[in-house]
Amino acid sequence: MDRRLLGNILIVVLVILIGSGVLMYLMPFNKGIASLHTFFSMLFVLGMIFHLINNKLPLTNYISGKRQSKFKKLQAPLIFSIAILVVVSLYFQVPGFSAFYEFGNQIRNQQLGKKEVNFDYEVIDIKRAIGKHTISVELKKGEAFQYPLFAIWIEDAQGNYIQTLYISRVISSSKFDFGKKVNGTWESATVRRPEALPYWSHKRGIKAADGLYMPLGNSSDIDAYSGATPTGNFIINSKSEITKGNYKILVELNQSYDWNEYYTKDRYPNDKIYSGSGQVGQPSLIYEAQISSNDFDSNAYKLMNLVGHGHYSGKNGELYEDLSQVTSAKKIADRIIIHLK
Repeated sequence: MDRRLLGNILIVVLVILIGSGVLMYLMPFNKGIASLHTFFSMLFVLGMIFHLINNKLPLTNYISGKRQSKFKKLQAPLIFSIAILVVVSLYFQVPGFSAFYEFGNQIRNQQLGKKEVNFDYEVIDIKRAIGKHTISVELKKGEAFQYPLFAIWIEDAQGNYIQTLYISRVISSSKFDFGKKVNGTWESATVRRPEALPYWSHKRGIKAADGLYMPLGNSSDIDAYSGATPTGNFIINSKSEITKGNYKILVELNQSYDWNEYYTKDRYPNDKIYSGSGQVGQPSLIYEAQISSNDFDSNAYKLMNLVGHGHYSGKNGELYEDLSQVTSAKKIADRIIIHLK
């Protein structure tokens, strides 16, 4: 192809690509502009192929640095290396490199009245869990999330406890890193927290030596399912040996110091647990999702529903369905989803 003609075509196409690219960067998606950019991108690629054919020899000399100094011979490899680095960094959204895209995305979203929010999830694999069925629990934190304690377990359709899928490590042993203060410094210590997760502990139904249903020390049935308490959005992957059937998956969560107008610090002055530890507040919340035999074959997702709360000081294992006095605690979790596979 005539070099002069090809050069003029490439210049015109390049100008159109620059213009459409800038518009795509600054404006919300427009099918017309996207079609224009795509068509002339293909045309530019075709033109570049002819350009490479027409200028094969000089381009080869440019790349190889023929009759050039050692420094200039390294020019082409250096440029290619930088280009590859930029491409890889942008593709994998390396911090810093992705800022340019995020800036344009923010401009486009503002024009649409949208706000983009990114959610990072902590993935916790219960590696010692045994079973052929994987049960994943995803929690997106709410605005009141402040490192609550968790228990996840399975019951049969009649509400009989089967097994624990996950339990916060501090609850499984009653050993807290900040258990007591010694000379003004926090030290690890055993702290009994029967009010933390009373519905789960009573469902489990095993009393410790001190008469409380909360675990104390090592427990063979739950040690393999204990893990660090999540500090934000999380996905917990556990396993179970249950066979196909109808079951309930339950989550109990509780957060200390979340007082409200109903559950004040001095509401139960004669309750040694509620008024004694100083770590209580609104009671634990219980979420539930039901699974059926068909869910085992369908890779099912289930949204968990808030069904009640536990006893405010853990004296019993009853489920209290009246949630009218629970306020901010309802915002600890924005949503909880289970995935059975």
